[in-house]
Amino acid sequence: MSGIRILPEEVSRRIAAGEVIERPASVVKELVENALDAGARKIRVELERGGTLLVRVKDDGEGMPPEDLRLCWRSHATSKISSAEDLFRITTYGFRGEALFSIAQVSRLTIVSRPRGTEHGFQLEVAFGKEEAFRASPSGYGTVVEVKDLFSEFPARKSFLKGPRAEAGRALEVLKMLALGRPEVSYTFFHEGREIFSFAGGSRRALLSKMLKISEEVLLEKTCERKAYRLELILTEPSSGLATSRYLFVLVNDRVVKDRRLVSALLEGLRDYFPGGRYPAGVLALYLPPHLVDVNVHPAKWEVRFREEQEVYGLVRWAAERALANRLVVPVTTSSEEDLPLPSKDVLPAERPSSQSIESLFSKPAIREAQEVYPVKEAAEDRPRFLGFLRNTYLLFETGDGLLLLDFHAAHERLIYEELKRNLDKGACGRESLLFPVVFELSEEAREKLLRERELFERLGFGLRESGPREVLVEEVPAGFGPEAVEELRGILEEEFRAPEKWREEILSRLACRRARKAGERFSPEEAQELLARILSEGFVRCPHGRPLYLIFSWYELEKRFGRKP
Repeated sequence: MSGIRILPEEVSRRIAAGEVIERPASVVKELVENALDAGARKIRVELERGGTLLVRVKDDGEGMPPEDLRLCWRSHATSKISSAEDLFRITTYGFRGEALFSIAQVSRLTIVSRPRGTEHGFQLEVAFGKEEAFRASPSGYGTVVEVKDLFSEFPARKSFLKGPRAEAGRALEVLKMLALGRPEVSYTFFHEGREIFSFAGGSRRALLSKMLKISEEVLLEKTCERKAYRLELILTEPSSGLATSRYLFVLVNDRVVKDRRLVSALLEGLRDYFPGGRYPAGVLALYLPPHLVDVNVHPAKWEVRFREEQEVYGLVRWAAERALANRLVVPVTTSSEEDLPLPSKDVLPAERPSSQSIESLFSKPAIREAQEVYPVKEAAEDRPRFLGFLRNTYLLFETGDGLLLLDFHAAHERLIYEELKRNLDKGACGRESLLFPVVFELSEEAREKLLRERELFERLGFGLRESGPREVLVEEVPAGFGPEAVEELRGILEEEFRAPEKWREEILSRLACRRARKAGERFSPEEAQELLARILSEGFVRCPHGRPLYLIFSWYELEKRFGRKP
């Protein structure tokens, strides 16, 4: 084994460059960030052969005077910071002074720059780490950077690149992500002389609409503030859910980052709206004081660290939970889509309690003779209007967002579930004695579960005692449920791998399902309106088992299918 030695300077420079510049997309990222820091309002990006032959970035920013141009490609040459303390006050995209230096090590670099108010610009040429020319040059205001023959002297690095089209695609993706941070700027992207993408500047919502090729009408916006933090969300409606999360973009102080924890916090907050396997597209933009975030984590600046991590992730979850709370937007599956998988049966998170009892909503289930569509009066513009029944199972409403279908059994079940849970928390679960106590036999494992958690089951309203080595006698059940509650209890106990902390929720959900109104039952338009109003006011979107309570077929989707919308 050879001894430790100091690497030659040339080798160490190339290692450092490889950490920043991995492919043509890395070049585009660094150069566009420099253009934005220079105050550019128009940025033009051109690639040839996927960026390996040429990457050219032209901007109309403030330009560099000759003395700065001469230094800009040197290692750690920067105008952004001057001390270690400045690392915690960074408001620019660049700050390390590594980007141009790294690019210059692995390519032929030419920079032409002219500040406003000067007679002409200057041109700098550097080839693979060596300055070759510096001279005056006629040019327009701003800066043009050309990167040629990328990795041509590094065949090993070049062999890891994909084909020209794939590399150009990655570069375009990076440009679009950067544009989301500064959408007021105009961007154009060319490959092999052909314009591939352009955006004249505008709102982030308009840019996202163009990127995703969807109407702005299906994008929802939400802004939340807490302490020193501000969070802006722009998301697609759940009816436009995707099978991948790759179109969720994260910005921190307008800097595009890759942070799985932020995305996870967002998805956790949205789990009631997007079933398992479906994801929103959109932007999560977080704004906070520079001293609360460390951007000096990764050479390519894709990662950040937060000083108050739990505060940040908690804010994202909190905002996501409320982002769609007032929207009638549960995913709708059409014949052209795959069946969506249902989420797990774990209980839903607690939501706002209601003081209104279930019995006051439905004093007694009743089957009514009724027409298929009830005649109704014109409702207020913002109030859903009941139209009738579908297949004796769903209630149809007209809303400001579209046609809403409510599964009334699932909706009633959710309301009963919440009432049972409140009563349990208050210790107010009523009991009723069975006329004929029920004895049933359990497996040894199920019997041990029951005896171990006997206090919990008694709080739920069950009166239990042992009747034999493997027999349990049930003398009392939760009020209003009767002997059917015993079967639900036995089903829970016999299920394998059921965590004790989930037993309460599982029993409540099963009891609620038993008690809820069933398909085929009819009730008045007033009852239908009241049921939907309760569901919407509480913000409930799923039954205790995880199935959607309602679906909405948006007016936009309807008009699109009739050819009235693009």
